[in-house]
Amino acid sequence: MDHLDHAEIVRLIREARQRDRGYASFFGWSIDRDLEELGPAKELAAALAAAGAPALNDVRVRGRGKDPPDLEAVDATGRRIAIEVTELVDEGAIRAYKAGNRYVFAEWDKSKFLAKLRGLISAKAARHSKLKDGPYPGGYVILVFSDEPILQADAVRTYLTGAVFEELGDEHRAYLLLSYSPAIKGYPYFALHREA
Repeated sequence: MDHLDHAEIVRLIREARQRDRGYASFFGWSIDRDLEELGPAKELAAALAAAGAPALNDVRVRGRGKDPPDLEAVDATGRRIAIEVTELVDEGAIRAYKAGNRYVFAEWDKSKFLAKLRGLISAKAARHSKLKDGPYPGGYVILVFSDEPILQADAVRTYLTGAVFEELGDEHRAYLLLSYSPAIKGYPYFALHREA
């Protein structure tokens, strides 16, 4: 490794440390937003495959400037799927963590959780009409991921009981993916529904 390679590595490490938010960052790739979106999508694809649910095969990044959608995949018959990815996280907790409060955790009750989730879904659903390089006959998937410490699978399951998401269009599928759970040796996910 020559001096320039070493200098570039040091620069990247410093940049990553400056951008790292430290809070709820299981899926975080502070210097590469594309990888930050790809990671949860690949984990969702694996979880769906393990459950025998609709396939997301060959998930790939489209890259900045080519979005929306953030990612593409294909279904079991080879039809293209558009994937938009977003994160459910409490911005106030991030600010507190960055200000030095390393032991802060956002509080999430059902009302706050559902309001935030609906807002994220609504914002991504609105991007459907702006998709580039269509058509996407395999559909439009909205993936919300979260590493919020308080939002464990049991609490989320309770919060989602009976919840419907009118924000979803007929052509949309939406999922919430949580960070790795040792209890299930995988990533808990929840399919979000437009109708009861």
